[in-house]
Amino acid sequence: MRTARTDGLVAAARRYGTAVVAVAVTVVIKLLVDGLGNDHPFVLLPVPVVIAAWYGGRGPGLMATALVAIAGVTFVGRSLFDDTGDVIALTVVVIEAVIVVAITVALKDALRRAKEASASADAARRELGFAVAVRDEVLRVWTEKIRGPLARLEITATDALHTLERDGYRGPATQPLRSLLEDAGMLRRVSAHWSESRSPAKTEET
Repeated sequence: MRTARTDGLVAAARRYGTAVVAVAVTVVIKLLVDGLGNDHPFVLLPVPVVIAAWYGGRGPGLMATALVAIAGVTFVGRSLFDDTGDVIALTVVVIEAVIVVAITVALKDALRRAKEASASADAARRELGFAVAVRDEVLRVWTEKIRGPLARLEITATDALHTLERDGYRGPATQPLRSLLEDAGMLRRVSAHWSESRSPAKTEET
């Protein structure tokens, strides 16, 4: 049974294996093509570094850089120690390879962050759409199920208050009725505002 540790080792082997294969393929191409690199013995060597850094990351990219340096010494042979120009050229190739690794890894990280940001934005839009749908459903239930009984309650409380006042009643029972009417009126105004915000005219304007 494969574990997370095993999967990690397999993934690492693939990443570093990609670096080795890329360098090996480049060396084979350079050896098979006659005349390739006679004037520039280190031509094509930065290519496997880019491939290793893109698919494997910083570690495989740096390993490919080391392998490229070893391959460059092999191509030049003993003359490397006799020709200062070859030493400088190989040094430049190695420095370029390290810079290429840094740029490639940074570019890949930037692309990953961009994808994560895009995924987060999509998730936020989905959550917003769900919240709007829930709000609309709550308002629909309010409009259809609650506003009608609330209006009838307000009418009943108003009639009861008028009846008490007409009969000359000044007792403590009027205050709860007035509070009930105020609360009902406030809820009615809020529901009216919600209904207006859901109307097609409002939606088109926004």
